Amino acid sequence: MSSLTVYHQSSPEYPNKLLTHIEDIASTLAAVGVQFSQIPVQQAVTAGTASAELMAASSAQIDQLMTTSGYASAEVLSLCDERGEGSELARALREEQSCQPAHLHYYLAGRGLLALHIGEYVYSLLCEKGDLLQLPAATAHWFDGGEHPRFALVRLFDSPQVPGFVPVEGDFAAAFAGLDGC
Repeated sequence: MSSLTVYHQSSPEYPNKLLTHIEDIASTLAAVGVQFSQIPVQQAVTAGTASAELMAASSAQIDQLMTTSGYASAEVLSLCDERGEGSELARALREEQSCQPAHLHYYLAGRGLLALHIGEYVYSLLCEKGDLLQLPAATAHWFDGGEHPRFALVRLFDSPQVPGFVPVEGDFAAAFAGLDGC
């Protein structure tokens, strides 16, 4: 079940809100320019499957999302680390970062904690299969897959090529609870 925890950046140990109803999550995020909804995943997907294979298996749904939302490029991130050995992808996603174009996150399998740093607040969203988020350009965020990451997600961008992500100065990610600390 998806949930949203809202923190003031000065007190990462004390949440201001904990929301579990989809309507409450959507309206709280909409107030800061983030669109949240849920769309059933049409094709069975397994976390850890190669990105190219997932892109091919989910191409009809990805193409539909790209067309209806006006996005021009896509990338799939997929990881299954049952041993907790860590990976470059998991470490990179845990650092606060942003990218200039607006983009969409669609969760195909597994779960993870997507934290958005907007203004003076951090919005930590436990994302699961079927969750869809549209992030405005330059939204600072990080993603934590937990000690044993298991997720597959597609990111769509409104730029013709997948952009580079830029680290955010004063990285707040380390101060906030991760997936396993929720």
